[in-house]
Amino acid sequence: MGLFKAPTFTKIIGFDLNILVSTGSNSNEYKKMLFEEINAQSLDYKLVEDISRTDEVNAIIYSDECEISDFSIFPENTIIFSTFAGVEKTLLNKTIVQPLVRLIDVEMTECMAEWCAAHVLRYHLGLDNYIKPTEKVWTVPNKERLLAKQVNIGILGLGTLGSATARKLKKLDFNVAGWSATKKKLRGVKSLVEREGLNQILSTSDYLILLLPLTEQTKTIINSESLELVKNGAVLINAGRGGLVEDHDILKALDSGKLSACTLDVFNEEPLPPKHPFWHHDKVTVTPHISAPTRLKSSVRSILKNISRIKKGLQPIGLVEKERLY
Repeated sequence: MGLFKAPTFTKIIGFDLNILVSTGSNSNEYKKMLFEEINAQSLDYKLVEDISRTDEVNAIIYSDECEISDFSIFPENTIIFSTFAGVEKTLLNKTIVQPLVRLIDVEMTECMAEWCAAHVLRYHLGLDNYIKPTEKVWTVPNKERLLAKQVNIGILGLGTLGSATARKLKKLDFNVAGWSATKKKLRGVKSLVEREGLNQILSTSDYLILLLPLTEQTKTIINSESLELVKNGAVLINAGRGGLVEDHDILKALDSGKLSACTLDVFNEEPLPPKHPFWHHDKVTVTPHISAPTRLKSSVRSILKNISRIKKGLQPIGLVEKERLY
């Protein structure tokens, strides 16, 4: 599917908008918030409560946990708004032929930037030595800590989340570089592209942050071959997708000292099975996909803003190109 033209969207939605909410266990909470925002903004939108009235639906607010599995019951011009930033799991549902819009939300973006910055600072300041000391001993470091301006941060992925993270870390005075499919213009951030750029960022980064979408091109981008290029003792932080890394190769790199530590928020299988080695490795921190959770009120407002864009004849922000998986 290529990009849909803005006039097509205007024709699809017209001026009578009927929204079906199907977000799984929090559908009622989402409906309540949506209803409140529609009233607060004096919008002439209606919520469809009866899922069998598919012919009336022209917009669906959806999550992968929803109760709908067959989208062929809805008209092909129904627009689906995901409540998630990542949609590769959604695209496994081949009944979805309708336009799909992923969530791009300012509060979710800020959450991600804060989470990544927090883990960089945690390692940079050596806080683990004091938060969970192995012994109750007053221990003073015997060497000077590097300043942020002496530390290189490499971010793989400079989309909405990656760019926000880069700006956040740059404000903290770190040296920040990013690698992406196309050149980006971010003040004070070095933008790298193609294989040469990837090799450069791998070999020079003290902290490597993964914020790429999962595509055929990025799948297991961090593997034994790429880890050979990584700076000795680097820290890996993955908040993008679990499939970006080869688990076994990460563990080998940690055991060898090639990587000094690793924080992982996303995994190939979620929840992460209790027996997975990541849980039991002393150099790995596991967090349960909490880096950038969907925030109810903010996400509702973002979706309503996108609907307003469509009504004005503009293309929605986050429209998915299905061949690219994002």
